[in-house]
Amino acid sequence: MSFDLLNFYEEIKKDGIMFCYSGPISQSTVEGIGETLRINMKLEDAGITTANTVFSIFVEQMHNILNYSAERIGQDSESRQQLSLGVLVIGREEKDFYVFCGNRLLNEDVPKLRERIESIRFLDKDELKAIYKQKRRESSDSDSKGAGLGLIEMARKAEKPIEYEFRPLNEIYTFFSIKVVV
Repeated sequence: MSFDLLNFYEEIKKDGIMFCYSGPISQSTVEGIGETLRINMKLEDAGITTANTVFSIFVEQMHNILNYSAERIGQDSESRQQLSLGVLVIGREEKDFYVFCGNRLLNEDVPKLRERIESIRFLDKDELKAIYKQKRRESSDSDSKGAGLGLIEMARKAEKPIEYEFRPLNEIYTFFSIKVVV
């Protein structure tokens, strides 16, 4: 075997990763992983508030993959929709938990997403709350599936500014990564 699974397992344990998923995502995948995450958070002795916050951010990030991933395959037999591809990692750094996800985006979508993240990244909790209320009153963009509320909600729940990266892959795609620390 050319892939050392034991080494991979030991490395992710050492890095504090308690959950890692890569592959096709559907609504039923979100529900199944969500249930496993709730159990795992209890085993990690996370308080109820922390567990709920991690779960909420997990759901937001999985929905971002479902709605915005440019990489799709086949069809989910239940929903008859294409499956979105992405990766999700949940872990712990010292006392903080983090939710980290990534997926391919079309290059043309990068500037708008970068602008949305940068516009909220360093705002305080009161400023984020005000923007969240304002966005809820506005109608969403025609090309958006939520007016950026998910990003704002994640920023509101984060203990540190959202971390992100856009890594160009080729003339069509960029790989987008986002990390939220709770």
